[in-house]
Amino acid sequence: MKISYCVPVHNRTYDLRKAFPSIVKAANFSPPVEIAILNYDSFDDLEHYMLTEMWETKLEEKNTITYSVYYGKGYYHMAHARNVSAKRSEGYYLVLSSADIILPENFFLHIREHLKEDDYLWLRHPDRWVGVIAVQREEFMSAGGYDERFEFYGKEDKDLIKRLERRGGKWTTLSTRPIIIPTPNEDKIKNYRLKLTKKDMGSRAKKIYYENIKNKVLIANEGKDWGSWD
Repeated sequence: MKISYCVPVHNRTYDLRKAFPSIVKAANFSPPVEIAILNYDSFDDLEHYMLTEMWETKLEEKNTITYSVYYGKGYYHMAHARNVSAKRSEGYYLVLSSADIILPENFFLHIREHLKEDDYLWLRHPDRWVGVIAVQREEFMSAGGYDERFEFYGKEDKDLIKRLERRGGKWTTLSTRPIIIPTPNEDKIKNYRLKLTKKDMGSRAKKIYYENIKNKVLIANEGKDWGSWD
């Protein structure tokens, strides 16, 4: 079973440089894995870095690195970027992540071990830690992906998790924990369309999040061409 590790990147190559070796190591520890890197309107040196890494990285035979480029918005749109990344990948199971996540070597192995136990539709981390979600491709698509009203960061993962819970499929918690590379909020904020404070982003996100809970939303982006490449 191929797992796609989906990472959209916008001007965060400095983080990806730190995380990428751990992703490759984890993939080689438990293939097959597609490392799916999406250049989402990035105008730093991501293109050069990835083209160099794709030629130089030593992968197990069943593993692949795919690199795709999206140009369309000129800024980072959190939910849309993650949806585009997922739709461009090919795995039966998707891991939705970001450039600032360092993986333990046994990360993909633990996912496979969980899936051997039962037919889980999705997996998340224990406690309140979010940041990385593993989900069966078909379930992610049926749930409408990420709600694309979440243009900025904050609660987009929690919204997806709550929606998956409401849909009633089997799930469990992962027994391995990645490490988040600390990135100052000002470095994140400057990549968005509006230069809002973290507090303002949070206020906008909460409004969407609680509206979806109130309305018991099961499918996001209904009637919309979500994750569109255009």
